[in-house]
Amino acid sequence: MDRRPDDLERARAGQPDGPALAALVHRLTLAPPDLFEPSVSVSALVADVAVSLDGSVLDRKVLRALDADLTDPAHRALVGLVCWVVLDPAVQGAPGVRAAAAGLGGPAGWFLRVVEGVQAVLAGQRPDRAWVQDDDAREELARAVCRLGGVLPAGERAETADDRWLAVSSAYQRKVAQSMAGEVARAEELARALAEQRAKEAAAQYANY
Repeated sequence: MDRRPDDLERARAGQPDGPALAALVHRLTLAPPDLFEPSVSVSALVADVAVSLDGSVLDRKVLRALDADLTDPAHRALVGLVCWVVLDPAVQGAPGVRAAAAGLGGPAGWFLRVVEGVQAVLAGQRPDRAWVQDDDAREELARAVCRLGGVLPAGERAETADDRWLAVSSAYQRKVAQSMAGEVARAEELARALAEQRAKEAAAQYANY
């Protein structure tokens, strides 16, 4: 996976700290179960969060796009959890978040960027409830919020944050596993080819006796 998917992310190293990772992970453990219920209108929740952040009222085009994306349960759960995390005062009060939001037209613009990015990066990577029940999944989502929001977890250097992201990124780990499986398959194929060649050579020598 590309360590720097966009310009905002490339600028993270020069920005103030974002929220503490531990605060985000803890927030996820407290996520209300209702966020996983099909009856919850996640697009309405996104609209409510945008209003609460800076008074932004989402236009119909944005809302229609959200409704289209959120027909997928994997997207719904993640976006609902992003809404829950972003409402944490630890997120809104982080200097890095305020700085990143200023470059995106305000907190609601920053929030929508994270919503869009998390869907693109994490949707379908894990079972929905794993994002709140599994330690690695919680860390992956918490780091994704920071990473896609253009901030570093409080107290972390960019290099450290990148390394820890790759350690928990389910997409990156899957890619590594696939690459390793491919290398193993190629090694096995080479071993078979060599064994066949040796067998042919042995048979030829035997025929010459």
